[in-house]
Amino acid sequence: MRMAKTNWQYGEIVTEEDFNQLGQEVNEATAGLAVLEEQLGEAEQSSKAYTDQQIQLVTATGIPKLVTYSYALMADQQGQTDFEIPLETFVKETDTVTVARNSTVLSTERYSVVDPKIVRLAEGVNIGTEIFVQVWKNVPIGPDGAISASVLANDTVTESKMADEMKKDVPGGVAGYDSFAMHLADFTQQIPYAVTAGSANAYTASTTPPLPALVAGVAITVKFHAENTGVATLNWNGKGAKAIKKANGSDVSSGNLKLNGVYTLRYDGTNFILQGEGGIENDATAVAADILTSKTAYVGDGVKITGTMPNTPSQTATLQITGSAKPTKVVPAGYTPGGTVTAELAAALANRILAGNTIGGVAGTAVDGAEMKKFAIGSARSSTSQKSFPTSRGGTSNQYYINISGLSFVPSIVIASLSYTYGSSYQGTVFRRGYSSGYDGQYGGDTELGGAILNLASSIGTSFDFPISPSDNNISWIAIS
Repeated sequence: MRMAKTNWQYGEIVTEEDFNQLGQEVNEATAGLAVLEEQLGEAEQSSKAYTDQQIQLVTATGIPKLVTYSYALMADQQGQTDFEIPLETFVKETDTVTVARNSTVLSTERYSVVDPKIVRLAEGVNIGTEIFVQVWKNVPIGPDGAISASVLANDTVTESKMADEMKKDVPGGVAGYDSFAMHLADFTQQIPYAVTAGSANAYTASTTPPLPALVAGVAITVKFHAENTGVATLNWNGKGAKAIKKANGSDVSSGNLKLNGVYTLRYDGTNFILQGEGGIENDATAVAADILTSKTAYVGDGVKITGTMPNTPSQTATLQITGSAKPTKVVPAGYTPGGTVTAELAAALANRILAGNTIGGVAGTAVDGAEMKKFAIGSARSSTSQKSFPTSRGGTSNQYYINISGLSFVPSIVIASLSYTYGSSYQGTVFRRGYSSGYDGQYGGDTELGGAILNLASSIGTSFDFPISPSDNNISWIAIS
């Protein structure tokens, strides 16, 4: 930026540009002066406001009224010592800080204030410990005119007075503070945290502050440094080893307390009881073979087992009947998602089923007895006269007979017999097409009757006379296709 010329010599000529530059710099100086005056005004107002505030805080004795800011902080780390003061206007050199742990106000030997605004405890505290920090502003002015904490003598504001001031900032006031203090003082309601030591099954735990007494109801949360291999005990702050039990009163089994597992134990006056364990009974009877392969479950005393039951596919199948044999299906052992087993007849059996009927999914095709045996039965009175029947020798033979008629088929077998025994012979006549016969009663195309070998093969139809002896008797007959 060009500045106005300042090293003028006698006789030099002042140009218009020089005048413009001088005017510009004068204007800028004027503007800067205005800003400065405004800032001075704001500073004066701030100073007056601060002075007015201090005047309002002055008590009747002329001592500035103390202003306090209270904060409840909680330890989020085991053995924590440093806590930040969450007050933007905190000044380490001029403000006074008092500290209480739970319900106890700490002496100044047990804490210090370090830069930038950190309260540092002389000893670490457990996770969850509440630290109350109170910042005291407007400390009386010292002889040198500066704000100094050194003039706040112990007999000026007593610790009890400071404690009362702290109580006022707690929800519920003094009563709320006292109630809270009682809660904190009841160590059975607090659950400290510790990492175990000792050996597997014989564990120890140490907490700070130390456990006052091992009484019924007291609890501790521990992280186990080793997995148990059987019945286990815990010795807390040297109060004696006590058995660790499940909720149902049984001892812990091997592996119940996992490496790096975090568990809460509550003392019942005799033993430490696992909290949240559920009290599962230990009478479960399932074994690996009862559980699907690759699946796991806890049984008995909480022992984890892996199943071995085979996982078989669907058993859907079709069983076909093709003949006299009965089809079967073997279902493998194990789990199956189910399925459908269907039985059916082979289609080739259709000609064995009468048309119009469906059996086992096969519709019958047999018509008029094709591929099937038909039969008819009846009875008739034998004749009182004889008729001539052809013989195998080309002649004829006169025989009594019955008439069989109205058949729907031509029989290949005809059997006729008396309704009662008549002597020792001539009790019946048998005819079977395609066979020879030598005497009465034999199957054959020829039938011997009355000493003659009758040739009936050509005479059998759907209606025919059939030889039988004796005469005038009730005769029963059956004809088979």
